[in-house]
Amino acid sequence: MPRQRDDLRHDLTALYAFIESIVGWSASRRSSAAYGPAAEEFFQFVGELAESCESHIADFLVEDDEEFEDRREELGTIRAAWRLMHLFVKPALDADTLQAPWTVVDGLARRYRVLPGCGDTRFALFHTAEFNYVQVRTADLQNIAAKIRKIIPIAPKFPSDLGLIGIPYSQGGTAFANCLVAHEMGHYRYRGTELENSLRPRIEDAYESLPDKFKAALDVEFRDASANKDIAIKRLAVWAEETFCDLFGLMLIGPCYSYAYIEAFDLSAVLDSGGQVSNERFLPRLQFHETYPSHIFRLQQQSSLLRESPWWDHINGRTCRSAALLRALLDVPTEAHINENPSQGKYIPLLESILPAIKEAIGKIFDGVDDGFTEFSQLNPVVQNCLAAGVVPSTLNILKGERADDTIRFAASPMVLLNSGMDFYLSRINELIGSIPDEDVDSYPKRLHWLRRIEEWTAKALEDQSLMMEDEGDHSVERGNPETPQA
Repeated sequence: MPRQRDDLRHDLTALYAFIESIVGWSASRRSSAAYGPAAEEFFQFVGELAESCESHIADFLVEDDEEFEDRREELGTIRAAWRLMHLFVKPALDADTLQAPWTVVDGLARRYRVLPGCGDTRFALFHTAEFNYVQVRTADLQNIAAKIRKIIPIAPKFPSDLGLIGIPYSQGGTAFANCLVAHEMGHYRYRGTELENSLRPRIEDAYESLPDKFKAALDVEFRDASANKDIAIKRLAVWAEETFCDLFGLMLIGPCYSYAYIEAFDLSAVLDSGGQVSNERFLPRLQFHETYPSHIFRLQQQSSLLRESPWWDHINGRTCRSAALLRALLDVPTEAHINENPSQGKYIPLLESILPAIKEAIGKIFDGVDDGFTEFSQLNPVVQNCLAAGVVPSTLNILKGERADDTIRFAASPMVLLNSGMDFYLSRINELIGSIPDEDVDSYPKRLHWLRRIEEWTAKALEDQSLMMEDEGDHSVERGNPETPQA
């Protein structure tokens, strides 16, 4: 079978070359680049997968034309797997510890692992060219690895409890913006679990409960009742997931998630100079999309959840525009969302009807988990005073009695550090700049410089905590809620 043999040689060489072009990172990886344990685990998986595939190609033999035809699809399966891997290898290499906010993500992951059933979860980062955060459906990677294992038994399984999160490459050096990673952790918690499966029946029930007149109107639009139902349920499912992940992010790390969300999408622009909603700027931002509700609707749900939490009194006392926006959005009526969405508005009441189910799911996940507010209310003044003095708040000396030596060393949680840092940036950056001789509070390059310093101090505190936990264990610093400190 000389012709078939030549064809086989060509196909195997092409596949080998394709794999090698993807995993050539082993030669180009900078010696100075460092990665977190989760990223190293991902790279190890990629390397072992490449070795097993290349070994299989080297030993690939067929006896005749019939076997060649039977086994030709193996090569297509392997190539399809590496087309998927191509999306992540180089972007993950680009996201080394100097190019990605690993300290922030590590802090968020520590909080995530407090949740029941999530104690073994790790998250690796990769860069994206789009200004968007992404959570990879790791079930796809698990499935493709399983398909390869049917062909190559020695191929590795995709690591269990390993998540892959994409961040915009431009945001690698920021701290507060990357609080939005908490949303992607919500996708990881949601997908492929009982949560996703349990919400879909709620969505179907909501659709079936519509008045016949309403469903008939939709049927006329799509001319097919079953197709219309599928479209409605699919749209509501993705809207419900986005809403779930917003509320998950909020519960995971507190209002700093909402503040980061507001900044990322410039939502405070809807307020006028007096802190009131400007309809001229507000109404155009009510547009829903096929894959997600409007940012205003999503932020309104965050505000509603915050109002039900202990954090609301603190937000009510803030004068920054972000806090003012959260307060203002509570009063936006459903009719405003419907009226500004001629084509999507008919689905909005359905989405609102399943909001209780979404909140119920969130409540079950965080049942028994400390919301972090008590610790924040006690330590926030101390952390902010450290930031005002340019001190990294890695550990706090908390006065417990009347004497100066009646103190304990205490490490604030990632939730406290991120919320206090963000709160300081939004409310007290003018105070910091004004305390420095000859600094111009109206100089935006200077303001940017001090914003970055606040983020650096906050991130350094998170990093120091992570290192202490690795090197000294949890006994080196007090953890848990301290008594009310005297600062």
